[in-house]
Amino acid sequence: MLADVEVFRTILGRGAEPSLPAAPEREVDPKQSLRHILQQGGFRRGAESVHRLFGEEVRFEALRKLSAFQRFEDDLREAIRAIARASDGGD
Repeated sequence: MLADVEVFRTILGRGAEPSLPAAPEREVDPKQSLRHILQQGGFRRGAESVHRLFGEEVRFEALRKLSAFQRFEDDLREAIRAIARASDGGD
């Protein structure tokens, strides 16, 4: 959630300039960081109420900058290849 400034602009307004952490994966308490950024931007509801919006709106371009997401994509590609190999051998 802390990787894509555009999602914050969707929530806080187009002119918002939230200060996102340079290394979101290294945040000790990312939920607290999220709450703080939203409060700084004037968002008054609980941060949990925006989780769905983050999931729907986050850009893959932003996620691909994160090493954990890169590993996830690599693992997913390999799993798909393994399924494809298994199904080719089973026919």
